[in-house]
Amino acid sequence: MLPTTPKISVLVPVYKAEATLDACVQSILAQTFADFELLLIDDESPDACPGMCDAWAQKDPRIRALHPPKAGPGPSGARNAGLDAARGAWITMVDSDDTVAPDLLAALYADAQQTGAELVICNSCQALPDGARRPLPPEQRFSADTTLTETQFWDAFNTPWVNQFTGTAHRLYAASLFDGVRYPVGMLHEDYYLLPDLIARCQTIRCLAYTGYYVLQHAGSITATARQEVRLAMTRGDIHRAAYFLQRGWYDRAEGALTDAAAFLYRNKAAYDLRKPGHRAEFAAVKAQLCQTYSALAAQKGARSLKLRAAALRAGLPVFHAYTRLLALRRR
Repeated sequence: MLPTTPKISVLVPVYKAEATLDACVQSILAQTFADFELLLIDDESPDACPGMCDAWAQKDPRIRALHPPKAGPGPSGARNAGLDAARGAWITMVDSDDTVAPDLLAALYADAQQTGAELVICNSCQALPDGARRPLPPEQRFSADTTLTETQFWDAFNTPWVNQFTGTAHRLYAASLFDGVRYPVGMLHEDYYLLPDLIARCQTIRCLAYTGYYVLQHAGSITATARQEVRLAMTRGDIHRAAYFLQRGWYDRAEGALTDAAAFLYRNKAAYDLRKPGHRAEFAAVKAQLCQTYSALAAQKGARSLKLRAAALRAGLPVFHAYTRLLALRRR
């Protein structure tokens, strides 16, 4: 009889995954580490996926099929429902179009137990539609097992490792990291936005040279698109990260995140199609949030230079861009 409290809960949000769900589930059931539960969370998929989830739950007692009422657009509601139902002391998440190595859970769990880390991240690898696997470039993947503190994590965030740090998959979380923390509903790149809230609770973060997660490459994924919503979601994530830095008193990090967000908005302004009222309002809301956080940074640090930059940002993105470029030229 299976324990009622498995060590690991594996969360798989399922939406329009008829072609990939079986391979995903089979790779999870093939784990050498058996003490886990698998939660297949139906995100109100309009195809055969709800029935496929139920069928899998009947085949293996470790599997539960959840059909929560949709809490909002995007996978956040499904992930949150899975977190609410999870019984394990550890959490990992797998996208329903991806697959994992047979020893993924064993490798992540063993390292967490040995090091006391609350978060263990391994390398991911691209999986091509023809079955071939394409490793990430050497500079983007962990080449040696590494231990990071909270501050060291953010020092490494602006390196090519950032592609491994963001996302929800190829990592094992202590379930306690999610106590009182849930994904924002209705936001794309909600994982990027939530990252500071999770890292703030970590004493130790582990990065493993091991590769155990295979990301299927296909044109329909959110990460393969460049819609306005994606761009603005990334900017919201940068602003949220800056606010977290500000709470920590890390002024330089906060300024860097906000400057990056302003530059990103300026460079991509032409892509937002501001002729549409909804786009115009959303862009204005993100810009207002950026200005508010930058002004809070200037007030808290008290530096005249930051106050001038905050004033330039309030005057408009072109003014801020021109002012920061002028300052850069003067430093040369």
